[in-house]
Amino acid sequence: MGRTPGTPLRGYRRANRLLAAAATAGLTAVAVAACGSGGSSPAASTTAATATRTVTVTATAPSATDLSASPTPGSPTSGSPGSGSPTTSFTAGTQYLSDNDPFSSTYGVENGAALVNGTNYAHSVSLRTDLTSIPSNAAEYNLERSWQTFSATIGARDDSPTGTVLTFEVLVDGRSVAQQTLSLGQSQQLTVDVRNALRLKIVVTYATTADLSPYSYGVWGDARLGA
Repeated sequence: MGRTPGTPLRGYRRANRLLAAAATAGLTAVAVAACGSGGSSPAASTTAATATRTVTVTATAPSATDLSASPTPGSPTSGSPGSGSPTTSFTAGTQYLSDNDPFSSTYGVENGAALVNGTNYAHSVSLRTDLTSIPSNAAEYNLERSWQTFSATIGARDDSPTGTVLTFEVLVDGRSVAQQTLSLGQSQQLTVDVRNALRLKIVVTYATTADLSPYSYGVWGDARLGA
């Protein structure tokens, strides 16, 4: 600012100081107003970077636990697990023959309920016979040396023709251990020892010379294996 003519030097300096003070006061007022309105000074602004941590959880399936420390009676002992080999449905305790297919049979078997001497046996194995085409019928089962007894109630099925006479036989590993001949209307309970046996064979033979029609059925009522 230039000094005008006639202005004393002291007055000039004092004027400059007043102008500087006014300018400072004005800047301060602007700053205060800015702070009151929510503004912020770029110099005072600080941005803090926040680190994000990602945690990945991997689910692990529990390992299988083998609960069968020892095989149950009748369980397969050969073949690798998961090989797809057929297995029997034999279980520990008592097992009905009707729940399993025979290892071999002459003319097939009929599994299911059957009436013998007026009593219904829900788990039966029936073998049909006649004089000419099927004079004897047999079914053989694999015991896998896992059972102790074989039990059944034997007799001709009640819908067999009048005059039916049948012979029932049990073989264990090829050896005959029980044999009984019964007429229609008769029944007999039997139990045989099959300990350490590999094969059980049941046989029904047509035991009369009369040519009866239709077929005669020999029933093994509730035929079962016991451990």
